[in-house]
Amino acid sequence: MLPVASVGNITLGGTGKTTTTRRLARDLLAQGVAPGIVLRGHGRRAGPAWLVVSDGGEALVSAQESGDEAAMLARTVPGAPIAVGKRRERVIEALAERGAQVALLDDGFQYFRMGRLVDLVLVDATFDLASARVFPRGFLREPLSHLRRATHLLVTHADLAPNAQVERTAATLEHHAPHAPLMLARHAPGGIYRLDRPEVVEPADMLAGRRVAVMCAVGNPASFEGLLLGLGAHVVARAVFPDHHRYRPADWRTIREVLRGKGVEFVIVTEKDAVKLPPPPGGLPPVAAAAVELDVTHGADAWQAMIGLISDAARQEPPAPPQ
Repeated sequence: MLPVASVGNITLGGTGKTTTTRRLARDLLAQGVAPGIVLRGHGRRAGPAWLVVSDGGEALVSAQESGDEAAMLARTVPGAPIAVGKRRERVIEALAERGAQVALLDDGFQYFRMGRLVDLVLVDATFDLASARVFPRGFLREPLSHLRRATHLLVTHADLAPNAQVERTAATLEHHAPHAPLMLARHAPGGIYRLDRPEVVEPADMLAGRRVAVMCAVGNPASFEGLLLGLGAHVVARAVFPDHHRYRPADWRTIREVLRGKGVEFVIVTEKDAVKLPPPPGGLPPVAAAAVELDVTHGADAWQAMIGLISDAARQEPPAPPQ
């Protein structure tokens, strides 16, 4: 089987796994390594046990068939084959047949049955990790002591939390996984594009001073709103749906009510939302997606060393010939 690098977390809710997986894939592609991206396919329509979403080119199936995260990655990581399925071993085999040299396992920390070269664990800085409890009493998926399985640690959204909280989180992580390099990151704006003309990407600062509505169905909507506030946007309305929500045309009626009387200039959605939204009806402000990129703000050397480790392992494993 291909060498495996897992991107996972120990908490419920969004920590930025898919954005991190995308950054890993792009960095590996820049090194001349072909990554294959493996996802479970949360929120996808019932179908086959596993499914190839992209062979590195255009998406082969709809967002409803693949799930929103896989569809977004298929659109934004050209050159990386992508597949979904509950049994990740079979999915990795399919990616190897399509030329992948390494498997990137999105949301894999709790997939205990598979060995991995890298176990990167993400923690959202806006969560109070120091006082966390295991679900259902709190938001931990498993005890903090299980961080000993991690090979690398990444604190995401470090720019959205007070410095004292980031320091407490870092101390907690270092206590439970002193062997693992610790990195900090933020979600940096990458540009704004309207859904009706996605080929035109405008600078993110075009939202400064604009009255916007936030519309999203992600694990941590507050972090997305924080990104827009950081750009100087005035968030005057919100329409937040459950994570992996399957949008329907009727949802636009909800949006219309939320916008009423607010003077909204743009409705801003995440890239995950953009791939599955039905076409907006007439009479609404422009609907635009905010692209984000993972920016490692502390521990860049550790990040590069991790990329080097994965690249070296991938080159030792000759890829299967594409089918």
